[in-house]
Amino acid sequence: MTEQNIQCARLARHAPQVTKNRHFIAGEAAVKAAGELYMPVPSVGMKASDQGYKNFVRRTAMFPAAARVLDGCLSLVFQKDPVLVSPFVEPIKDAITFDMESLELFAEQLVSETLISNYTGVLVDAPSDEEKPAGLNGANAIELGYHPFLTLFPFEAILDHKMGRVHGGHGWVYVKLSDGENKWRELSLTNGVYSITIHERTDGSSEYQTRTVVPKRNGKPLDFIPFKLVTTKKKDRWPSKALLDDVVNVNCHHYILSGDHSAALFNCSGPQKVVVNPAPQTDENGEPLPFNIYPAGPEHVWELHDSDERKADVRFLEFTGAGVAEIRNEKTEFKSQMSALGSRILQDEKAAPEAAEALAIRQTSQNAAIVTVTASVAKQLEEVLRWLAYWMGASSKADPETRFMLNVDLVPAKLTPQEVAEIRNLVAAGMMAEEHAFYALRDGGWFADTLTWEEHRSKLDAQVIDRPLVLPTQAPTAEAE
Repeated sequence: MTEQNIQCARLARHAPQVTKNRHFIAGEAAVKAAGELYMPVPSVGMKASDQGYKNFVRRTAMFPAAARVLDGCLSLVFQKDPVLVSPFVEPIKDAITFDMESLELFAEQLVSETLISNYTGVLVDAPSDEEKPAGLNGANAIELGYHPFLTLFPFEAILDHKMGRVHGGHGWVYVKLSDGENKWRELSLTNGVYSITIHERTDGSSEYQTRTVVPKRNGKPLDFIPFKLVTTKKKDRWPSKALLDDVVNVNCHHYILSGDHSAALFNCSGPQKVVVNPAPQTDENGEPLPFNIYPAGPEHVWELHDSDERKADVRFLEFTGAGVAEIRNEKTEFKSQMSALGSRILQDEKAAPEAAEALAIRQTSQNAAIVTVTASVAKQLEEVLRWLAYWMGASSKADPETRFMLNVDLVPAKLTPQEVAEIRNLVAAGMMAEEHAFYALRDGGWFADTLTWEEHRSKLDAQVIDRPLVLPTQAPTAEAE
């Protein structure tokens, strides 16, 4: 990185916590590779480069709490597919990014980044006129992949930004983003015209090549910067606490205690022999040895001569275990804290059964934080998709036909037969439309999550058409009698 391609001071202050979150979510290898950043050196005089420290770290187990919480949150949110309604975006939903990733995968990455850093950038981008092939038109742009797409910028790639008055409101007038070690871009809104200035250099070169692009829609430049900062703190454009911060911090303390526990067991697992007041040993020539030698094993016999002052003696020091038990109890306490912070994902199931209503209330309360993050991400991504629809031909950048939803029903429960009967009664009484009844049944677990009303209706119609005709039964004739 160069001075031009680093974060501003206010963003950089938040970087250590995000890095810590990423290491603990990545797992044991990443945490242990960081060395004394997360695991203090256990004794004075030892260095992180010493083999003794490396062996100590290898003996220490790391409980993967943060990774398990993140995986649990994502599995809860994406147990049902996201819902997109947009005649403009649906044709490209399976190739929503420049790398041809689907909207579902993009949404999962965005939720994951929000849980980790709570500070993610999403840019609606498009190939420049210079990059478009000759003969490109509206009919083949999607087929050839030359259409607007979404680009995700994690916290580390957001370098700086400024806000100002835009169309009578508050909006971005400058955003600085990193595209890697050798490339960065500046998004600017000058005199109501949006432009991108790209700075790029080849490996080993110190000089940047600069070019400016003015993205256009229907031949006209945009009058706003299509960049969204996705965060749960909508009124603050600077980093704030992420949902996983507390889980990671407790996970780190648990890891340090695991190191103390491992060191205690290693140093005190066996009895320590102590020799008191032995006479100095001599070699075969009667010369004193620089230090006494005591071979180990039951086949060896030690011969100790009394010193002039006191009797020689051999003793065994045995560890009582009180200190290790206290460390073990503290580890259990930290694990319980991680379970609570992880919204029941790490918590062991209760041995005694709970009433259904009490269980539902407890689960709803514990999952409220995840629901808040999910709903916030869905709302902000919907705004970005409306910008994308506008670039694809919608009449407004707040296109009302473009809607996007993520699953917030984290603990789905199937409707009971009595509830299904009640829905049927409402339809029969004309108090509920058949389409609304279908979606109530689908959300209640009676149909596949991805089935739509149109698909369901067409299958029912086809079933009626394919049903065989029933021939009337003929009365027996006299001859048959």
